[in-house]
Amino acid sequence: HPDQNKHPDAPQKFAAIATANSILSNKEKREEYDDFLDHPEKYYWYFVEHMGQQFAPKTSVWVVISGLVSICTILHWLNARHNYNNLVRRVRASPEYRAKLEQAIKTGAASTVDEAETVVRVAGLEPPRWYDALPIQLAKLPWKILKQVYWMVHWVIAYWILKRDYTRADKEYLVKTRLRIMSDSQWELIDAETRTELVEARVWEDAAWQKYLQQKRFEQNRKGGARRNNALKQYTKTQRKQAPPPDMDDY
Repeated sequence: HPDQNKHPDAPQKFAAIATANSILSNKEKREEYDDFLDHPEKYYWYFVEHMGQQFAPKTSVWVVISGLVSICTILHWLNARHNYNNLVRRVRASPEYRAKLEQAIKTGAASTVDEAETVVRVAGLEPPRWYDALPIQLAKLPWKILKQVYWMVHWVIAYWILKRDYTRADKEYLVKTRLRIMSDSQWELIDAETRTELVEARVWEDAAWQKYLQQKRFEQNRKGGARRNNALKQYTKTQRKQAPPPDMDDY
């Protein structure tokens, strides 16, 4: 025994003796051992059959989970900032936003474009905040699930069973579904007049949606025709100014 024998090999020899005793004292293992002595070619078969592996983490599970959550949080935050910056660039490139900047400069609210960009605020366009971080969103997930379940039950009872008319908020939800708008911030980027027009047109209905699209195409074609006519008139007027005076000998 290693406690009695201080030889360096004592623990290994004691373990080997204990293993041999456990095999020889077991009837099934003893029969397999005797069969192996008679058939040494079965060595690999017995080796694979009795091979066992035990895996244990060398690092605490909570440390691994914390590391994964931290990495996911950083990636989630960087993605949110990237999406916000892309949205800001698209908004600032839009004609409506440029018109607001020019209006701010004309009214004296700002003297330069950079200063006007700090004055002009776009509804729904906000950078990600601390409560948008992934751990906070995961903590709020059960509450969001409960709200979603309640909303679904309310929808079925109010509109499928009782056949009530949609509320303003639910109409906007249907419009956002039709436009494939995923967040309220994207919805707020649409001007109020257009939002009201979409709701009143009931674009969530297929026939109304096709009619709305056809109307918008007609308006765009009419505006395009008007621009072409104005350009043609301007071109004709310019050509008249540049044309030489007629030769009186021809009359």
